[in-house]
Amino acid sequence: MISSLKTTLINHIKVELEKNHSAYIKYLLNSITKITKIIDKPQEIELIFNHKDYNYFIENFDKILDIFKNPVEINEDRYDFIGGFKISLVGGVISYDYTIDNLIDKNSSFIQMEIAKILNDTEIKETEKEYEEFVEEQKKKITEYLVQYDQIQI
Repeated sequence: MISSLKTTLINHIKVELEKNHSAYIKYLLNSITKITKIIDKPQEIELIFNHKDYNYFIENFDKILDIFKNPVEINEDRYDFIGGFKISLVGGVISYDYTIDNLIDKNSSFIQMEIAKILNDTEIKETEKEYEEFVEEQKKKITEYLVQYDQIQI
C-alpha cells in the first residue's frame, strides 16, 4: 500500500512541478540557502541536480554563486530523479541527499504510522458501530419480549 501511495505522490509531484516551476526553483534556492551555514566551508562543494534543474542552473549559475562564499560547482546526476538536489563535499566523502524521492523515503515510516492510526481508528469505529447495532438489536428483542409478556399477563 505504501509503495502505491509513494507512486501516486511522486506522479502528483511531477505534475505540480511542471505547473509551477518558478515556485519550485524558489524552494530549491531556499533549501540550499538554509544549509549553506553547514556546508559553505573552504572545500570542494558540488551541487547535483536532475537534468531539468541542472539545465536551469547552468543558465542561471549566478543564483547559485550568490548563495555561497566559497567555490561551488554544479553537476547533473547520472540517475535522473524528480526534484530536489544532492550535495557532495570533499570529493564525495560527505554527502547530503535532499531529493524529493529521499524526503519521501525518509518520511515513509511516519506515513505508515499515520496510515496505521487511520486504519486502526476506522476499525475501532466499525467495531463500535457493530456493538451499538448489537445493543440496539438486543434492546429491540427485549422490548418485543416485554410486549409479549405484557400481553400474556392481560
